[in-house]
Amino acid sequence: MRRRAARQHRLGGGGRRAARQHSIRAAAGRPAGALRPALRGAGRGQSGVLFGDLRLFVSSLELVDEDGRGVAVKLEQDGRWQHRDVAMLDFENGQASCRNGTPATHTALTGQVPAGRYRGLRFTLGVPAALNHADSTLASAPLNQTAMFWSWQSGYRFMKFELEVQNGDKKTGFPIHIGSSACQAANLRTPATHCLQANRVAVALEQFDPATDRVLLDLSALIAQTRLDMQTPGTAPGCMAASDDPDCSGVFEALGLSGGGRQRVFSVLRKP
Repeated sequence: MRRRAARQHRLGGGGRRAARQHSIRAAAGRPAGALRPALRGAGRGQSGVLFGDLRLFVSSLELVDEDGRGVAVKLEQDGRWQHRDVAMLDFENGQASCRNGTPATHTALTGQVPAGRYRGLRFTLGVPAALNHADSTLASAPLNQTAMFWSWQSGYRFMKFELEVQNGDKKTGFPIHIGSSACQAANLRTPATHCLQANRVAVALEQFDPATDRVLLDLSALIAQTRLDMQTPGTAPGCMAASDDPDCSGVFEALGLSGGGRQRVFSVLRKP
């Protein structure tokens, strides 16, 4: 699986307030280095795991100027990875333990903002409510990827992270799928109009320089408080974003969705 973004920061045309093009680059793994297909000592049980999939939707991307104001990034409409203000990050390449994925990867978001000096980054992990409950078979890319869609009622999987856990001589799957839950609709044939647990994660990163820094998705922090080698009886496999599933409690806390704390999964990865 490829982890490091290849695109570089690019500048647009001249002029005092000319649009400036940026690539917001992402990396997945631990703070000490890039993600490897296998990891030992993962979660509360210190399990050995293989990574099988890692895809996520982000939206509402903003750079923060020197006055602390958020300036919306106008995403490049590339017809594949970025649509309106939603983009997909895809870290799997369909090889080895990621064989159920797709060959293409996407680890940099490209868009424009007015020229200026920026010192922070804000975005949301998730698909906006206005787009979350549409028909994925009719949606524009990347929202047409059915592997990231649950149903009209629940909408999209905002994050799809799948693990294969070594339990002695056996291997068991532990999928982590984050999306809206407890959604309500008039009937099974109509989209939801309200979800009791929206499960969108607002991320704010200070001292972020888009020219040199990357966003780190720290997977070890995401699963640090989760027993990957055990499954609560009577619950869905892994964590399927149910608020009453004990196997989701550690993941929700890490994402700032429970416990009252801030998310600790996304951070700034600075150039050495």
